[in-house]
Amino acid sequence: AIMALQGHVKQVLSVDFCPATATKLATGSDDNTIRLWDLRKRKAFYTIPAHPRLVSAVKYSDCGDFLFSSSYDKTCKVWNLRNHTPVRTLAGHDDKVMAVDVDSSGARILTASYDRTVKLWAPGQVR
Repeated sequence: AIMALQGHVKQVLSVDFCPATATKLATGSDDNTIRLWDLRKRKAFYTIPAHPRLVSAVKYSDCGDFLFSSSYDKTCKVWNLRNHTPVRTLAGHDDKVMAVDVDSSGARILTASYDRTVKLWAPGQVR
């Protein structure tokens, strides 16, 4: 490895590069947080107390202004990264949400759950 990033207090379960810049990434953890990292500085620059249960997956929007997180709390959240606040909570699964993906326009979100479903969401365009 050419670099190791440390900061979460429990297991890191997910990671995603910001498509808008090759120097930022997000991680999701069993410590219920999302950490935003700057690779140039080799450290986290922000920690989001994201969910009441572990964060199973994180995914950036193509523009890098939004981040999507899935959790064992049965939800997916959409985060505005300009002010690190949730703009939407997608609830409707009956069990842990394990994965999240978003199309390039930000208009459609996919979640996958232990409840044996994949759900397609269209909560309004997120850019």
